[in-house]
Amino acid sequence: MSFLRRSRTSTPDPPKRTRPSTPGAMLLTLRSVPRHYDVLKDAIESTGDARVYFGEALAYIRGKGIALFRIEATGTDFVDALYETWRELEWQEAFRFDVTFYVHNTEYVDNLRGYSPEEAKELIRKHSPIFEPGESS
Repeated sequence: MSFLRRSRTSTPDPPKRTRPSTPGAMLLTLRSVPRHYDVLKDAIESTGDARVYFGEALAYIRGKGIALFRIEATGTDFVDALYETWRELEWQEAFRFDVTFYVHNTEYVDNLRGYSPEEAKELIRKHSPIFEPGESS
């Protein structure tokens, strides 16, 4: 029954390495609920001053399912669009959810709940490292 065997093995997909590419961009990580991944990603990228260079709709950290956004931002205008989308989603849903801000992907900065958009912009400007080509991120 040689016709049931594979004649050759398939090669695995090469790993994708996504990295920031804009020199001088602020680097930050946001985590939220997986349910709204696409809508939140669209809000982040809607103004053109931020790009999700790596995102996962469902990642697990310490057994908790999250949506992960690694962002490079040349400005903070995306925060207004993110807050507006977040407010609308919470109004439509029966539950509250958070958007949490990290730097270096794992260093907790703060939960954005309780901050105005202007305060959140200042928090991002204050804590986000700046991407310089040649650095590891």
